[in-house]
Amino acid sequence: MIYDADTWIGHWPYRRLPQTSAADLLRKMDSAGIDKALVGSLQGIFYKDSHEANRELAKSVRRHRDRLIPCAILNPTYFGWAEDLKQCREEWSMPVLRLIPQYHLYKLTDSVAEEIVTAAHDLKMRVAVYGRVVDLRGRSHLDQSRKVPTEEILAMFGKFRGASFMLLNSGAVKPPNGAKAPKIFQDTAIMHGGCGVGIENNLKICPADRLMFGSTMLLRYPRPALIAIENVKATKAQKEKILYKNLKRLIPEMG
Repeated sequence: MIYDADTWIGHWPYRRLPQTSAADLLRKMDSAGIDKALVGSLQGIFYKDSHEANRELAKSVRRHRDRLIPCAILNPTYFGWAEDLKQCREEWSMPVLRLIPQYHLYKLTDSVAEEIVTAAHDLKMRVAVYGRVVDLRGRSHLDQSRKVPTEEILAMFGKFRGASFMLLNSGAVKPPNGAKAPKIFQDTAIMHGGCGVGIENNLKICPADRLMFGSTMLLRYPRPALIAIENVKATKAQKEKILYKNLKRLIPEMG
């Protein structure tokens, strides 16, 4: 069984994507043997009002909720986000809020970030933070996003004692110690180099019970991510945790 913590549908403004729809994503999942996925809308990154993309996403996956679990994207600097967040959770049953500060022009240490994370936790949502969305080395000259510093991410996480967070498409961080320390679950999206060696190296930093499989399709193809998992030197139990058990435990809506 394979659950994917990091997938997208929609368009990317800086290059053409061969596949963009929920149907395209499902076909890719079928070809790769991926059972279920958390999915966000790329339009949510670029629309002035991100919530319009959440509305489109809810409609796109409505008939596929057995396999595609929609994630909200909101900009906490945009007016009305609190009501939009409630709609995402209460009307559209979105269990995850994705924060994209590098495109929405705020820092995770800003008060607006703390406010939206607090609101999401009050709604029993998990919060996912992206270290990056795409590899900045190959980005368009028009793309002026930044890589979110690890120190900034950990500073925000540290404000929420005992809370669970998802860290996506980012370098591995060592889990903080202590009973009240935040629990950080990280995806493998940036660890696929070396046909498994990248994941092995990161397992020295982040234990297997805190790693989740993430492909970043439809921005990228899923096969390299799967090859890395196949070749990583890890036990069967460790691979099962990475491939689906950790995400299933973290997001009960995955089923």
